Amino acid sequence: MLLTESVMHRYILIFAVALLALFLVACDRDKPELLYSNDFESGVLGPEWKNEGGDWKIENGHVVSKVALNKDLVLTTPLPAEGVIELDMLSHSPIIDVKFRAWGDQSGNMHDGAYHFILGGWGGKISTLARLDEHAKDRLEERDTRHKQDHWYKVKVQRRGGVIDWYLDGAKYLSLKDDKPLAYPQYAYFSFANWKTPCEFDNLKIYKFGK
Repeated sequence: MLLTESVMHRYILIFAVALLALFLVACDRDKPELLYSNDFESGVLGPEWKNEGGDWKIENGHVVSKVALNKDLVLTTPLPAEGVIELDMLSHSPIIDVKFRAWGDQSGNMHDGAYHFILGGWGGKISTLARLDEHAKDRLEERDTRHKQDHWYKVKVQRRGGVIDWYLDGAKYLSLKDDKPLAYPQYAYFSFANWKTPCEFDNLKIYKFGK
């Protein structure tokens, strides 16, 4: 049976709509789901936070520290095995040296086991994305000293399929392909970190990828 031109157009339209629907379903399935959000405007740290012994507090709706000596402020709510972390961070020091950790082991000190994200460390000379040890010989390094004092950096970290991507202000900064990803759920926690830098953090959001 021969199809008229109008019937052909109708079938093409139905097919196109069906393809669009499948595409939208697939996109929605892959859309990250928000698990945790905190703008710290309440002025207090909730029970989900554990202070390892640093000078952590909230001032004017921001998490602040001046001398924490690598005693982190740890979120005891676990991260998803694969997902996205967003936060804002600022350093009041001319050498910057502001940092956080993710997918770490909170059973001890987070400094001893996590992925380390350090901007302008070691006197402002080295930024790094390091696995387990921030001093590791195989750490990723960026030695560009363009970073700004008193600038609110928009940070995003994405972990998926053994790859960790770190973004600063919307641009990819460092990317680590880990052939032996830190084992989940032992390594599943986030922390704000500091050595001796007057710094601030805000607007933490954690997402997991849909299935």
